[in-house]
Amino acid sequence: MDLCGNFTHTIDSKGRVSVPAGFRDQLLDDHRLVLAPFTVIGERCVDVYPYGEWQKLLEKFDARPKFNAKSLKFQMAYIGRSHRTEIDAAGRILLPPALREHAGLRRDVVVMGQSHMFRLMDEETYRKVMGELDAEAADDQGLFEDLNL
Repeated sequence: MDLCGNFTHTIDSKGRVSVPAGFRDQLLDDHRLVLAPFTVIGERCVDVYPYGEWQKLLEKFDARPKFNAKSLKFQMAYIGRSHRTEIDAAGRILLPPALREHAGLRRDVVVMGQSHMFRLMDEETYRKVMGELDAEAADDQGLFEDLNL
């Protein structure tokens, strides 16, 4: 799966947002998704997993020690607050109120491809985060060296 790029979309009055056509095309015949609350670079957002990718994440999690403090926190904060959804005939997903509130998603959101999943972030928050990241990268030319890509 190659979910990349970012797109601005508007949440409608019923709490639905469009999934970019290029993302929908890659989901083939399985339009099931899982939404999970996340915090990235100090800002809240919603992670969106194709169902198969979510299953892979759960398999990795299930292989970890069950009573480890970090595992319990991850289970409570991420898995326990996740929601299943499906892409409707118009190419939209319903964002549950709890996740919209978590990420401060009110109207305009940015849908960002993240390789095997995508992320939803309030547009204003996205611009702030990307501005900070761009400034940091300009100050530190080796910012991503440790990734060994």
